[in-house]
Amino acid sequence: MVQTLVNALGLHQKAHISIRSLGVKRNIASHIRQLRNDDLHKFVALVDADEASVADSRELARQQLGRPSIDVFCAVPTIEAWIFADPDFAKSAARSPHAREMIDRAPLPEAIPYPKQFAMNVFGSASKYPVAGDFDVNLAAARSPSLRTFVEGVAALVGADLDFKLPVGKLSDTRDVVSTLLRELPETKVVWKTMAGARISAGELAKAIADGTPLGNQYATELLRVARDLIARQANK
Repeated sequence: MVQTLVNALGLHQKAHISIRSLGVKRNIASHIRQLRNDDLHKFVALVDADEASVADSRELARQQLGRPSIDVFCAVPTIEAWIFADPDFAKSAARSPHAREMIDRAPLPEAIPYPKQFAMNVFGSASKYPVAGDFDVNLAAARSPSLRTFVEGVAALVGADLDFKLPVGKLSDTRDVVSTLLRELPETKVVWKTMAGARISAGELAKAIADGTPLGNQYATELLRVARDLIARQANK
């Protein structure tokens, strides 16, 4: 999956990128303990996440890995979820029409409960995961904030400029966009105070919006209305 991202972004044209799979976090922590970035060599660690929020998962992973000097990134909830950040890419390796329908019905990547098992169900085995073909990084970055954070971090290290375009037409609806943006924040960060005085966290809102609850719909509507008015004011300056 990491090689797929490197190829899709053209990062191999900027630097020689070597990818090493080290297994469990204990092995990763031991391997990266003494690593330091310098002018010639840059390192990052990527682990599966234990938190839904990108910010929270990265902080927890840094603690688990002994707070190394290099950047630590997380795949939320596991790297198998990233395969489904571009549904068409995932469907290219689906083992049956029913499996393709399962991918179409799947929630956003980071809301898939058991990505490893889901991947096994639709591909049959790990050896049949998609590894080649067109991968829509713009769409994937819009649907998976942990994927976006990782590719932006790696691109910055190798000096590549990324300019993601939000492919709204390919997202299922506005709820996907808003829910994904909220998952970039710490889960407990209060991001909204309702008219009744309730203080709602980013994690609560992300789930409420993805589930289409009245609270989530109310926030999404208010957010879009404020954004509309702000953009209109800027346009008339």
